[in-house]
Amino acid sequence: MKSVSFDELKAKALQNPEVQQAYDEADKELELVQLLFEMREKAGLTKAELAERLGIKPPAINRLEGNPLGASMRTLERYAAACGARLSITAIQ
Repeated sequence: MKSVSFDELKAKALQNPEVQQAYDEADKELELVQLLFEMREKAGLTKAELAERLGIKPPAINRLEGNPLGASMRTLERYAAACGARLSITAIQ
């Protein structure tokens, strides 16, 4: 049996528009997770400290950082502000 490399398998899978869309969405979510983590780290805050600043319980920070696409813009803006940052969205066409 001929082996198939991961890159070949990925390229074939991404030819399917539904797979491509899911891949792009997962990539966006990963970028947002990384952004939230970096904001909190640069602010020198633990999850507990950030939760206290936001007036919420620490598990809510875990949920937000684990699923940022489920959060409202207002929530993401509050998170950023608590970290001493500001969110800016840019549309590129």
